[in-house]
Amino acid sequence: MEASDNPEARQVVCSACFQVVAEHLIHVIPAYNTDAGQFVTTFRCEACWLPSLDDTQARLEATEDATEIASAATVFENHNAFVHEFRRGDPLPAVRRILVHLVGMLRSGTLRLSIGPLAPPRDVELHIREIAKNEKLAEAAYDAMYEARPSSVRDCYDDACGYLNAAIGIAKQAGLDDEVTRLTARRDHIVNVYNSQFRGVR
Repeated sequence: MEASDNPEARQVVCSACFQVVAEHLIHVIPAYNTDAGQFVTTFRCEACWLPSLDDTQARLEATEDATEIASAATVFENHNAFVHEFRRGDPLPAVRRILVHLVGMLRSGTLRLSIGPLAPPRDVELHIREIAKNEKLAEAAYDAMYEARPSSVRDCYDDACGYLNAAIGIAKQAGLDDEVTRLTARRDHIVNVYNSQFRGVR
């Protein structure tokens, strides 16, 4: 564990080796999460960040998956590094080239992503309650898909996705990246279930 000269400095867990280090020694980088199937924000210590960044660059250079490329761009945008080509809808190779360039800027120190300020505890609690409320409504709508008349299945599906999208938006606003990943995976599962079991049902 790295000691800090400032006893009030935030301490951060490296998500690779799980060492706790001072915030100024942490690197915020995009890394591919196999469980989520996309790039997510990760925290890396001085010993772990360059190997992880090499993995990120290698995967970006090799992938042609639109979801992966979009998720990498979203990680940068969540930390105020906006990719105009992504927002404009440019072809994937062009967006990927810019993302690889940004990874190079992270490596050189030209770009450094910030963890950002912590929300006040009360605000975090409110966000968590709102997320839980929307998630509960989404799960109820999902369950209702199986009991609904064929003509109503789509309405239940839209409600489930809508509530989860609201929860994802709240989690993004609160900087709860793990919740964003979890909720997005749940929404995508519901989309897959609907497409495989209910689409076309009347």
